[in-house]
Amino acid sequence: MLLAIPATAAGQQSQPSQPTAEAKLAARALANKGVELFDAGRYEDALTAFRGAEALVHAPPLLVMAARSCERLGRLIEARSIYQRVLDEPLAATASRAFQEAQAEAKTELAALAPRIPTLEVALAGTARGTVQLTLDGELIAPATPVQRDPGEHTLVGVEPGRPPVTTKFRLDERMKRYIVLDLTPPSPEATPTRSAPVASQGNRQKILFIGGGAAAGTGVIAGTVFTILALGKGGDAENLRDRVRSGEAPERYCPSNKSPPVCVELGDTVDLQYTFINAALYSFIVGAAGVGTVIYALVDRPAPPTSRMQVVPHVGWGSAGLSLTGRF
Repeated sequence: MLLAIPATAAGQQSQPSQPTAEAKLAARALANKGVELFDAGRYEDALTAFRGAEALVHAPPLLVMAARSCERLGRLIEARSIYQRVLDEPLAATASRAFQEAQAEAKTELAALAPRIPTLEVALAGTARGTVQLTLDGELIAPATPVQRDPGEHTLVGVEPGRPPVTTKFRLDERMKRYIVLDLTPPSPEATPTRSAPVASQGNRQKILFIGGGAAAGTGVIAGTVFTILALGKGGDAENLRDRVRSGEAPERYCPSNKSPPVCVELGDTVDLQYTFINAALYSFIVGAAGVGTVIYALVDRPAPPTSRMQVVPHVGWGSAGLSLTGRF
């Protein structure tokens, strides 16, 4: 598709001098380049080309293509403004067919675009309305007054003299009508110490758990290792005594229940001591494992951040619905 630029520019009464032949050639080249870029999906570059061409030769078809480029870029409000500019321009009765068709297309596309632009309304809670300064993306807005913005991410800030600003970020989608309640209620004075105290005690508790758990882990592992070595030693002694019993030091070659032979008495005492060491080693390792668990818990247990004060507000749009979370973050 190529854009034709007529020999006579639009709105001659508002343009005191007609463009030169060189300007028309340059505008036509830029316009055709803009069409190529638009068809390739390079809408930002296409917009630059159409604006450059329109600066050389004013023509409604160039403005319509610029508005379409803005639409593709998500800049709906800018696109609406350009379409409206085309509609508001009076055309002479002798205006070219291309100019008349551009104005008709602008009217149709503006009607389709208007309901797609999202709307936001902000209400205030916890403060007097006249004392708060509201900004949306750095621009002053009035509370309880609907404003329109392009789809995308936005930042709302409420500032009241003598208080920290309250900021909330949110997203607007096409056709959405969003209502946000910004809570500026100051925290009560008595709540401040109660909120900060648990953080300090939590830090002390973590330190105690970390030190105590580390000590228990170290002691348990060391003691368990020592008792294990002792139990293994007694196990070896017991096996040697069993060999002596089987070799004939006990008359029956086994130990009777009363353990009367001396070797049997010694074997019984050795086995009892072995099991004592085994139990001591087991309990020591359990203490060590508990100490390790305590250290891990102290490492992962972090103080919880201060509780956010939020409000959940439903929003309903054309083809969309959801909830707004607003307040102090």
